[in-house]
Amino acid sequence: MDRKIIKKTGEARVEVKKSKFIGIAAAVDSEESASQLLKEIRKEHSLAKHVCYAYSIGDTNPRMKFSDDGEPGGTAGKPILDVVAGSGVQNIIIIVVRYFGGILLGTGGLVRAYTDAAREALSSAEIITEVKCLSYDLGVQYSDFDSVKYILDNEEGVSTEMEYGEGVTIHALIPEVSAEEIIKKISEKTAGRTLVNLDHSQKWSSSMT
Repeated sequence: MDRKIIKKTGEARVEVKKSKFIGIAAAVDSEESASQLLKEIRKEHSLAKHVCYAYSIGDTNPRMKFSDDGEPGGTAGKPILDVVAGSGVQNIIIIVVRYFGGILLGTGGLVRAYTDAAREALSSAEIITEVKCLSYDLGVQYSDFDSVKYILDNEEGVSTEMEYGEGVTIHALIPEVSAEEIIKKISEKTAGRTLVNLDHSQKWSSSMT
């Protein structure tokens, strides 16, 4: 199972009939962190007419929330939420700040403006894909080390750290989907001499940008 997350916050500006819309797409890991970021944005843009947002927090059955912040219902928060939900990105908030330019945009104009600002902010963010991994400590004899390292180095998504002593302890993050097969290869190659200790906590590892 993979997931997409924001590595670097994105920001974009859209101007429609003298109203300025500033979109911010950022990573958040809790509702508290989302609230804190909103507080900071409101302070930074204290003269703005509206600070609208939507977020999705959690990998499974995510908690979603949006706010029109005084705009007509369904013209701001919901369009931003549609961008959030359609992005496939986990643990994300998109905020759109509006400085009113004195000209009413109408319902359709607001929806388009908030949607465009949210999309542009998302496009400017740096998004990476992470893979769910299992963490192993592999106790390897020096005579088997080259063989084991060769197997691990040639498997996609595996990362390793070495600890040298009487033998070698390889701390390995292995993608969950291929972990069983890789450990089987190592056991067979070393005739069961490799000691395998699985840390049952699941971790995530970056796979691509």
